Amino acid sequence: MTTSLRSSLHGLALGQKPAPTDDDGEVLERIIVGIDFGTTHSAVAWAQTSSPEEYEVITHWPGQTSKDWGKVPSDILYPAPPISRAASPNEVGSPKLSASLSRPPSTGSELVSSTALGFKWGFEVPPTDPQKLSWIKILLDPSQPRPTFVNPKRTTLPRGKKPVDVVTDYLTALRQYTEQTLERRLGRDLISRSQVEYVLTVPAVWSDKARQMTMEAAMRAGLGLGNGGGDAEGSGGLLKLITEPEGAAEYALRSIQPNSVKVGDCFVVCDAGGGTVDLISYRISSLVPLQLNEVAIGTGALCGAVYLDRRFEDFIITRIGKEQFEAMDHRARFQMVQYWETYVKREFVLTDEDNDGGDDREGQVEGGEFWVPVMGVPDDDDRGVKGGFLKVTRKDVRDIFEPVVSQVLELISKQVIEVLKSGKGPVAAILLVGGFGSSEYLYQRINKWGSGKITIMQPRNAWTAVVRGAIIRGLQGDIAAVQSRLSRRYYGVVHDSKFDETKHEESEKKWHELRCEWVVRNRIQWYIKRGDVTTEKKKISFPFYRTVAETDLIGDTHQLRTELWVCDEEVAPDKRDSTVRKLCVMTSEPVPVKRFSKHKNGKGQVFYRVDYTLDMTVTSGIVVYEMSLEGEEGTVGRVTTKYE
Repeated sequence: MTTSLRSSLHGLALGQKPAPTDDDGEVLERIIVGIDFGTTHSAVAWAQTSSPEEYEVITHWPGQTSKDWGKVPSDILYPAPPISRAASPNEVGSPKLSASLSRPPSTGSELVSSTALGFKWGFEVPPTDPQKLSWIKILLDPSQPRPTFVNPKRTTLPRGKKPVDVVTDYLTALRQYTEQTLERRLGRDLISRSQVEYVLTVPAVWSDKARQMTMEAAMRAGLGLGNGGGDAEGSGGLLKLITEPEGAAEYALRSIQPNSVKVGDCFVVCDAGGGTVDLISYRISSLVPLQLNEVAIGTGALCGAVYLDRRFEDFIITRIGKEQFEAMDHRARFQMVQYWETYVKREFVLTDEDNDGGDDREGQVEGGEFWVPVMGVPDDDDRGVKGGFLKVTRKDVRDIFEPVVSQVLELISKQVIEVLKSGKGPVAAILLVGGFGSSEYLYQRINKWGSGKITIMQPRNAWTAVVRGAIIRGLQGDIAAVQSRLSRRYYGVVHDSKFDETKHEESEKKWHELRCEWVVRNRIQWYIKRGDVTTEKKKISFPFYRTVAETDLIGDTHQLRTELWVCDEEVAPDKRDSTVRKLCVMTSEPVPVKRFSKHKNGKGQVFYRVDYTLDMTVTSGIVVYEMSLEGEEGTVGRVTTKYE
């Protein structure tokens, strides 16, 4: 589906990155590909810099049989290994709703061959197959809580496959299909003479490790390698990570009417998707060009639209009985869920009867009930089954929606309070995007919660707002709308501090053999605090020094090893406890010992001291680390970062 970007800008300036050139100085065409890799569905869009006002969201996918879809299921299915024994329940995944549907065979052409890939993906995956892997994205961040019904668990992955391998395979399929789509639209010759750049979105609440694993999977899948290879950084930034709410904000603010917002307004982006709901708040510092500053730390939770599906399934099981549910033919279940998806979940709205508490009139007004197909289930007046259909009242549907909607409202309420606490002003608007964000019922409930004091907006194309924003971000290059962000956690180092009897307990002191002084161990120096303002243009430097015994040196070089620790609490401790965890270990390239200063302690032991800094650059998607020695120009070399 091709869309005019110009018609959605409404005067909010869209800058562009300077055009790249080849070895002969010829200007290369730039093609921007945005990928919203989602928990339940993923989206891809692309645009050419020569005509940035026109971009296309891919709506036709391999294996697809129904109408055009702006997204493709984030499912993957590997060939089953030879059966040599009975599979245990833990190895076959959940038999619940995610694996209880069926999809008819596709009649369309298969551009990306599942045979060539070695697996099926997206619409090719039969939802009835118990071996399919869904929710693969959240395996990249085990620090995030997830429900018990999530498939896959680590025990369900194919032998020899790690979570990053599965994500790599899925992103490879997305990339190959996108490349084939580009060749169909633009021709192979133009593609070969173009620089293809990728913008991949990640959840705002994800850990640094999860973001790094996403980057690793993307690069292994061939994203950002360019025509000549190389890594994401070394190839001119051909792969960029941004957070999903930032992508949504980039698009949403440019798609609403120009008089809807003004400089100084604070707004909350609520990206309600299939699995997760992410929130982040900004203040508008400029409209032309669009510039935003984060004013409240982003939050999120697993309370997306798939939880409505789970509650619907639980409702059906409770109403007709587990035995009847499990006896239903898979085609009957598919028909049942299709009806729920199309005519109930997406279309359900508040009515005057709902607002007036008219539960007693259920079924007496037009549209007051739904008849959900449950073919094969025998008639039962007590259970409301008649002629293969189950009677579902509006109250039943509200009871399915409300626990999930209440979680979203709680997230929004807390975010609004945080904006007020920041002193930057009240929230003028809430921008509702994402698949679940397209729900009319959710919109009405948030509107009712706001009581007319906060404007609730649903931008056009809310389901694909994130990937559309990724395209805008890619076209702008380094001209990001978000000027500053707030740190979501504390960053620091654990060290030995010199004993001070006015601060420390006598029982804590330990003798430091090399420094020949009393110290207390496991103290923490926090260099970035939760809520600190960070920008991409400013490096944050941590000053360090290390003492190295002469006996620990081997040869004339030495690698500097630094551990970085984090804490997610609102107030972090000054010494290590259970709330403090190791984030990563950074190791420099070998540094010549002659750059260290030589010392001798009171016992005549020779040791070396090296003073250096760890430099952090916090971007939308990842944190970039460098090390540099005091008094020396440049860095000590490449820093290898290993996340815990």
